[in-house]
Amino acid sequence: MRRINRMLPFLRNERGVALPLALMAFVVLGALSAALLAIGSSEVQIASNHLHGTQAFYVAEAGAERALAQFVATPSLVTNATPASCPAPAAPSVVMTTGTATVTYACTVGPSTILITSVGESAGAQRVVRMVPTTTFLSDDAIRTQGPLSISGNSTVGGQCGSFHTNDDLALSGNPSISGAVTASGTYTVTGNPSVGPGSGGGQSQQTIPVINPTDFLNAAKASLSANQVFQMKANGQVLDGAGALIIALPSGDSYNGWRYTSGTPAQWQLSGNTGYNGTYYLEGNVTVSGNPGSPSTPWVTTLIATGDLIISGNPEIQTSLTDTLFIAGLDIDISSNPTQGFNGLIAAHEQFSLSGNPTINGFLIGEDASAISSTVTSNTVNGNPTITYSCGLYPPLQGPLQILSWGL
Repeated sequence: MRRINRMLPFLRNERGVALPLALMAFVVLGALSAALLAIGSSEVQIASNHLHGTQAFYVAEAGAERALAQFVATPSLVTNATPASCPAPAAPSVVMTTGTATVTYACTVGPSTILITSVGESAGAQRVVRMVPTTTFLSDDAIRTQGPLSISGNSTVGGQCGSFHTNDDLALSGNPSISGAVTASGTYTVTGNPSVGPGSGGGQSQQTIPVINPTDFLNAAKASLSANQVFQMKANGQVLDGAGALIIALPSGDSYNGWRYTSGTPAQWQLSGNTGYNGTYYLEGNVTVSGNPGSPSTPWVTTLIATGDLIISGNPEIQTSLTDTLFIAGLDIDISSNPTQGFNGLIAAHEQFSLSGNPTINGFLIGEDASAISSTVTSNTVNGNPTITYSCGLYPPLQGPLQILSWGL
């Protein structure tokens, strides 16, 4: 009893402790409950924002796809697009059940290239999708032909895109060194000791071969160069500027800017001197360059576009005047040159090409292999000791199928 009596004061001192503890517990629980309610509410808002953002993205994507369908149906809208004549979207505003897409076009990103911008909106959320379609032909081969291709001699081919492809048969002989793949859609025949990249062989898929039309390149020159930088050398001897104004009318045997004119069917144009006058030349008939105009330090700034054959037997030192475009032929191209600095840009024949001698080429070659009219070259051939380097990244005014360069937010 005495022990219990001695403990009573301590027990009496703890009276009323339970109430504060209970209140503190209620406060803590209340705070936790409020936090949970706040988190739950914000999670709902976050989920709602994510939903509307996702809807806005898909709405924007649908708007861009609908815009692209306009160009798939009519690729010429891309091919002919210019900043001054940019096509209007067929459906600039597309209303859907989950939102609205607003579509605009921009035609200042490059030749035959359009930027599609689609802004999707859903319940206040916005997302933007951008797409860049083009009809500009982009080659990833140093040489591409529609017809048979024969490679012999000791050619050296390199660069990121140092590969060859033919949609026909390929014959490889001699000791060429080719860093990329050498492929054919037809047969693949190898003799000698060639060195080729991995993936070489026959039976491969067909690749796009663009149409080589000299008039297309003339139109590109007219659109991108001033009139006094373009010379139209007509089959009747007239010389016009890029705007079609008459500069001079040549009788057969006379010359202009170093070009000697010989009338006939076809007309003949020959440059045999060592002076080249800068400009882009569109020449109706067959063209021969047998002189050595230009130098490594002061190249001849020109692009040669022939409606007939184009034969380069001299050693001109050239820098292109039309974007990444060097030699274009409406028939055959025959090059047997040894320029010091080399040729840079596109070399393309509507029919076939022959490359011999020891030229250095930084660019790519195309043989469309259209039905033969000329017998100057009968099959696409590479022989001698040429050095070809192609690292992609050239954009001559050459048209191909519609393709997408980029797509994204």
